[in-house]
Amino acid sequence: MPTFGALPVPVAVNRGLEGLAPAFRAKIEAVLKAVPDAVVVETLRTDARQAYLHGFGREYDDGRGIVTHSETALDTWHHYGLAADLVHKVSRWGAPASWWQTLGTAARAQGLVWGGDWTFRDYPHIQWGAPMRRSPSPSAASLLASGGLPAVWRAVKAS
Repeated sequence: MPTFGALPVPVAVNRGLEGLAPAFRAKIEAVLKAVPDAVVVETLRTDARQAYLHGFGREYDDGRGIVTHSETALDTWHHYGLAADLVHKVSRWGAPASWWQTLGTAARAQGLVWGGDWTFRDYPHIQWGAPMRRSPSPSAASLLASGGLPAVWRAVKAS
């Protein structure tokens, strides 16, 4: 991939599990136990972080290309504590296909959705499963505004 544009200063990444929905956190911890060489590289995401990631492949690029189609944090489950990105602790994003399949199998075994199953493959991405949609709807943003994260978590049964 070509590189272009001046990369902005990176925006802080949240890797902690403490901001995740309680039921989702427990399932991510189970995935980490099942795949011991996996590490969490991102959980909760701010608007600033989402804008930074959305710029890749559009306004600037370091060779990775487009990394997200979501323009704002409200358009991603990371903002709601219902998504996490996991990679191999040594190989990081360069892990072999077999490792990613192991991660996906562990996520699916917990009833979670794995981004490696999508058309736009997002191998590190794991998010809460049913009854949640693939991407947040305006009703998720309304719930967040009126009742905070706990209201969203209750609505998708992840409290």
